[in-house]
Amino acid sequence: MFVILNKIAIIFAMVGVGFIANKARALPDESNGYLISLLMNITAPCMLLTSITGKQLTPDTLSSTLEVLAGTIIFFLVGMAVSYGIVKVLRISSADQGVYMSILTTVNTGFMGFPITKAAFGNEALYFMVVSNIVLNIYLYSLGILQINMGEKRQFKGLKKALKPMLNMCSLAAVLGIIMLFSGFKIPSFFNELLTGIGDITIPLSMIVVGVQLGSSNILKIIKNPKLIVISLINLILWPALTFLAVNWLPIHEMTKLILVYGAAFPTAVIVVALAAKERKNSQLAAEGVAMTTLFSMATLPFITMLLSTYYGI
Repeated sequence: MFVILNKIAIIFAMVGVGFIANKARALPDESNGYLISLLMNITAPCMLLTSITGKQLTPDTLSSTLEVLAGTIIFFLVGMAVSYGIVKVLRISSADQGVYMSILTTVNTGFMGFPITKAAFGNEALYFMVVSNIVLNIYLYSLGILQINMGEKRQFKGLKKALKPMLNMCSLAAVLGIIMLFSGFKIPSFFNELLTGIGDITIPLSMIVVGVQLGSSNILKIIKNPKLIVISLINLILWPALTFLAVNWLPIHEMTKLILVYGAAFPTAVIVVALAAKERKNSQLAAEGVAMTTLFSMATLPFITMLLSTYYGI
């Protein structure tokens, strides 16, 4: 338990480094775009590729992969339906219903999920989080677009155009890594060490980026929105709790249960802001939702990580 606690404490201390660097103008707001580009196009793809191809394919791996795929699909479908009921109960205005639903259901299992999962539970857990994230990406650019337009009619712009953002380096690295894993192909030693070294930058870089994002957010303004606070707490506390109650009794692998519950515990996916802007919805509200859930996750994620590590013994 102490080992996990120490790892999580170090990771979230890196967020503080990014926050201080932003406030000190060592990493100003405009640097965030360059850092994210480095993260998503170079370091994270290297980490994904080496982590996935470093696994050994076993029958348990295959069955767990199918379980994670099925479980994540069900999570998003149920989450979409439940979130619609929640925004109705909270009497959210029709113009913002879709944005609030997206804040509720989308999870940052990529940008934050990959490095934190790897640090807390190792490469095996990271592989399954990657599998879960593939479903998230498909959801974001299909049902997610319909969801963010809930409460207002808007013309769908075509499947090809909607799915184009999925063709990014992280997605390509994940798919390539899984193909290599199932085909038994291994990366040559020299290139494996090179890619591993670059990929090792991902964890500190991603946490520093989170800190820079929080530093550039108007936290005092955000916490004055009571509905956003409620939505954020549902996202970070109720969602993983309900997921745990739903999957813990099922006859599936322990790692599958951990990934499904842990995936539900992450804050809102950053890409929701871009989707809201693209669909001409309230992108400012989406950005505030990302910032608030990310801020609150500084407290909830370490706690949930400790609980899952102790309960599942992973």
